[in-house]
Amino acid sequence: MISKILKDDERLFYIYQLFYNSLSFNQKKIHKKIDKFLQLYSKFNHLPNNKIIREYFKFLNNYIDDCKNFNKTKKYPYRTNKVRKVGRIPYEVALILSCLITPHRFTIMEEITKIKKLKKTLFIGAGTGLEIYLLKNKLKNFKAYDIGSSEFIYKIITKKNFEKKLYNYSETTFDTIFAIEFLEHLKKPYDFLKKIYKSMKKNSRLICTTAKNIPQFDHLYNFTSSVDFEKKIKKIGFTV
Repeated sequence: MISKILKDDERLFYIYQLFYNSLSFNQKKIHKKIDKFLQLYSKFNHLPNNKIIREYFKFLNNYIDDCKNFNKTKKYPYRTNKVRKVGRIPYEVALILSCLITPHRFTIMEEITKIKKLKKTLFIGAGTGLEIYLLKNKLKNFKAYDIGSSEFIYKIITKKNFEKKLYNYSETTFDTIFAIEFLEHLKKPYDFLKKIYKSMKKNSRLICTTAKNIPQFDHLYNFTSSVDFEKKIKKIGFTV
């Protein structure tokens, strides 16, 4: 689907071709799965190709403006009262499409597909459900939480596996906990990590990602140093 979407936009098509041609055989298989996910999402939301491109560039242009302001002020948008309203569907389209054409976003998805031994799994901040979709053949018993997911999530997850609310740290039997692209959306991410750590059973694991100097409209915390981040989570009790 991605090649059809981009065929009328030379800029994105060129970027996409350079990236796709650099992928290995196994990476292309993952890429194909993400492409299939975008197709499912677009069909569910009745999104024509030209609208997907339009929404993606709108999202990028807003982000570029936020980056310019960040360079001047060193403040994220929410601290400058310049937060733009972005609809959930345009936002999710931008996130999915970015996994198909930007190396860093694709790499996150690729690393997730490598994870094994998923006996009882928790997803905090399930988003579109892409991570769950990529792992669906490995998942035996799982639960997912996200207060902001659109109705499309139910195409990926059954209602018994998904709670459209904030996670309250009450479940203590998970072997693996995912918090992908989640921490930067919290005002107090280290408080979250402390609570998660206390709720985790022995020999369980937390798999998380976060961003540094990415002034996206909905990012509330900037992890400016990866070294400092690791020091703080080790102090909480985690082993990296």
